[in-house]
Amino acid sequence: TPLYSSAASDVYKRQTLSPAVSALLATANQSSKSGDMESAAAAIERAIRIEPRNGELFYKLAVLRLKQSKPVLAEDLAKKSALLAGKDNTLKKNSWLLIAHAKEMQGDKAGASEAESKAAGF
Repeated sequence: TPLYSSAASDVYKRQTLSPAVSALLATANQSSKSGDMESAAAAIERAIRIEPRNGELFYKLAVLRLKQSKPVLAEDLAKKSALLAGKDNTLKKNSWLLIAHAKEMQGDKAGASEAESKAAGF
């Protein structure tokens, strides 16, 4: 299991979510567990429309996109997550580790190394 996802479930416990977003995340988690990544992604995308400044939601979607072998999209979502993380250094670190993994999947070893260095700063 990659390092970037190790604290993913803990991320959601740090911020109070609206009931609608909490319900959508529950749906996304259930869909993901049953292997339906597209439905899980759709639920998180709906949650993002409700809370568009929530970096944790972008991180969760980035993890799903990486699982779907969509590293370019995952990288973009993780960058957005890092930007929205504010003072949440754990989210910033996890986002940069995910970016590193996405860059590795794209064959960008130098970019992966640079992203890992950024992650180490948090």
